[in-house]
This record gives sequence, C-alpha cells and structure tokens, in this order.
Amino acid sequence: MVNNYPPLGLAYLAAVAEQEGHEVRVHDFGLRPGVPLEAEIAEVLDFHPALVGFTSMTTSHHSVEQAAGPLKAELGVPLVIGGPHATTLPERTLGNPHFDFLVYGEGEETWRELLRALAAGDERYEYIQGLWWKQDGHLVRNAERPLIPDLDALPFPARHLLEIDRYPLYAPNGERMLTVLSSRGCPYNCSFCFKGIVGRTYRQRSPGNIVAELRQIVEQYGVRHIYFIDDLFTINRRRLDALMDAFLAEGLDIRWQCLGRVDRVEPAILEKMYRAGCREIHFGVESGNPEILAATAKHIRLDQVEQAVAWTEAAGIAAKGYFMLGLPGDTEETMQQTIELAASLPLTEAMFSIATPFPGTRLWDDLVRKRPGTEYGADFTRAYYYTSYKAEIVPFLNVSEVSDERLSQLILEARRRFLEAKARRVYLKAFGRRLGALLWGVSRWTPLRLLGRALTRLGLFRRFRHLKTIGDAAIWGQTPAR
Repeated sequence: MVNNYPPLGLAYLAAVAEQEGHEVRVHDFGLRPGVPLEAEIAEVLDFHPALVGFTSMTTSHHSVEQAAGPLKAELGVPLVIGGPHATTLPERTLGNPHFDFLVYGEGEETWRELLRALAAGDERYEYIQGLWWKQDGHLVRNAERPLIPDLDALPFPARHLLEIDRYPLYAPNGERMLTVLSSRGCPYNCSFCFKGIVGRTYRQRSPGNIVAELRQIVEQYGVRHIYFIDDLFTINRRRLDALMDAFLAEGLDIRWQCLGRVDRVEPAILEKMYRAGCREIHFGVESGNPEILAATAKHIRLDQVEQAVAWTEAAGIAAKGYFMLGLPGDTEETMQQTIELAASLPLTEAMFSIATPFPGTRLWDDLVRKRPGTEYGADFTRAYYYTSYKAEIVPFLNVSEVSDERLSQLILEARRRFLEAKARRVYLKAFGRRLGALLWGVSRWTPLRLLGRALTRLGLFRRFRHLKTIGDAAIWGQTPAR
C-alpha cells in the first residue's frame, strides 16, 4: 500500500541533519510499492551515504530488515534505526546484526548528538541520552532522553527533500494537501494507542511559530490546504483561541482540517475555527456500545459524540468519524450498535477499521496475557487497521467474539450501511421528510439505478459530476469548500 502522507518525522530529522551541515536525502520505500526492493536499494547506493537512518512501523519493519542487509554489505557504514517499532522492541530490533545504533523515543536531539559524535570520530556514546548502541557485541542502553520541552526550537521539516507531488493526499476539492504538527503528546491512554515516541505530556508550539511554517508552505510549495495531524488539536481551549486569533490576524488564506475529541469542542470555538479556515474535523468515536467504548479508556460518552457532531455540522464544518470493529468483547450485537451509530450521525465520512493489537499498546499487553507466547513476527506485514472496502480482508489477531470471516463481512456491511444512511439524509434535507423518504425509496429500485448509471456514462448528468447513479445523491449533502 502506498504511503498517503509525507513522512513528517523523517523530514524533521533531515532538517536537523541539514542544520548540522550534512547533505541529506530522504528515500521513502513505501512511496512506490510497485518498484522492486533491489531498485530502491540501488537508488540509495547511488547517493553513497556515510550514514543510513531508518524508521519503521511494526507493520513495515520486516521490509526494513530486508533492506538493511544489502545496504550494510555494500556500504559498510553505520546504520541507525528509530521510530515506533524500534522504541517498542529495542532489544529485538538492535539485535539485528546490521543495525549499529537505535534511537529510542523522540528522536531529534538524540539524532543531532549522534551526528556530532560520528562527525568528530568520538566513540564515547555513553553521554547521548536516548541512544542504544553496541559495544564489543553487547547492547548498551543509555539513559532515556526527556521529551523536548520547547518545540519552537526545532527546525521546520525539510519538505524540500520529499517528493511532495507523489503523495496522494488531497483536499476535498482535489487540491494538494500537506501535513503539519502543531503540538506533541496526548495525556489520554486509549487501549489501542501507542505513546512511546511523543509521550503523554502535552507540548505545544507557539502560534507565531506555527503561522511562520504555514507561510513557508504557502510561499514555497503553493499549498493552501493543511491537515494538522496532532493527536489532539482541540485539547486546550486557551491555546486554540490564541491560535485561531493568530490565523485570523495574519489573514492566512488557507483551508485546514484536524483531529479532535468530542468532549473538547463546543459551539463558540467551532464557529471561530470555521472563520479561521477549518473545514473538517476528524473525531475518534470507536464504538457504539457504551461498555465496549468504556473498555478502550477513551473516556467519552455516546451523548457527547452526538452533540459534538451536531455542533460541528451547525458551524459549517464537516465531521468525519473513526470507528473500530472487533474490539475485545465485541459481538455481532455490539458491532451492529457501532454501525447503527455511524449511520445515525450527520457525518460527511466514516472510516471503519478492524481493531488490531500492536506491541506497545494496552491492547497488545492484554492479548499477551490471555494468549501466552504471542510475539512479534514477520507476519505483522499482514496486520490491518484500514481497509479499502473493495474486498473482504483477513483480520490479523482477531480479539473479538466473532469469527474472522464474519468480522471481515461486517466491515463491508458497515460501509454500505453508512453510505445508504448518508444518501437518505440528503433526500430528506432536499425534499422534506415525507417526500424525501418517498423519493429515497424509489431511488433504491434496481432498474432505476441501472438506468442512472447508463445516463451518467452518457454524460447526461454532467452537472452532478460526482453522481454515479440517479439514486446515489449523497454529493448534495457534502459541505462545499468555502
């Protein structure tokens, strides 16, 4: 699967390396999945680097190990590994003979100090906090590094080293979108979430620093659509107010979206966010069953979900919901409750994923206690949490109370049910409840839908360019770009 988002973490590390005076390239092995690994490695070899750094998720680490061997053999230079997988399983990761160093946790300052030590030929690595390394064949673990307190001190990500135009990240109007991180850390401890890199301590960049990066993006890359990928963009009301004031005062002509919590929004701030350019908020809802939801330790209620989505819609901002099927304890009944909740909410989009325990999460720890002997292996390349909804997928480490086959079917059923409910809401809004319900029922008539597809292919419904059938009128209800 192609990487949809530019690797912001690597771009931060690349910017630090450039600050230290090094020539840097970023090579994303996940950007072109059809290219053979040998060809990807050849491009790295052509650069003749004096140092190679890797980052990986647990799902991609097996591929990283496959690339590390040939690069080590051909180049003979130090190899550094960091990222979520390395931080979660450091002993196992650095036990690979091809890796020389491991950066544990938040990496920028550890990376900076390692670069300086290597450039100076100083092999006394004991003082570098956050570094794991090898000495005489043994693993050495240095003290952990405290989280970076001042995020404004970091350089802006080196986006000029990324193939920006190749990433399929687009705004609703089809224009290119880029990601920005305005804060780090999340104080919550959801069972499915990994906090090993940025921690649970919430740290924020100043409004002025964020605005400066946004101006750089607009001026250097011509991009005016931004996705703030903070774990919790809306967590701090005072900070959010100040940031919106900065956006409005600077007259930033941008449109943006963010992640939010349903218990951290209210009408006044949502209206202000809209005026400052916000057009979409993504809410993690997870489950429509109160007991299953409570077990995730997300600490939200279903009434808060309904209220937040309604407030967001009223402010003119599109709401997207994230839902999980297959959580521990999930049954056919509880998952149907989740599907019905998603269908009942006025969401512009809903994403359904299969709950997957990953090392470093409480979900994983609970699984290991219940199934002793469970451990990481190369088969994690089959781990799914996202589906394209085009075909059934095989769940990986199913922790629910239903079979793999049924869980796979429910994901597809959830998507169909949501889209049907969304289209029906459009009819009711456009024609009123009674007439809208009647027209909706007529629109589901199979012969009429087939006729609609044929007429659309002939271009007779060109003005409704997103309409695939007469009955599929969901586009009428989409929030237009403003």
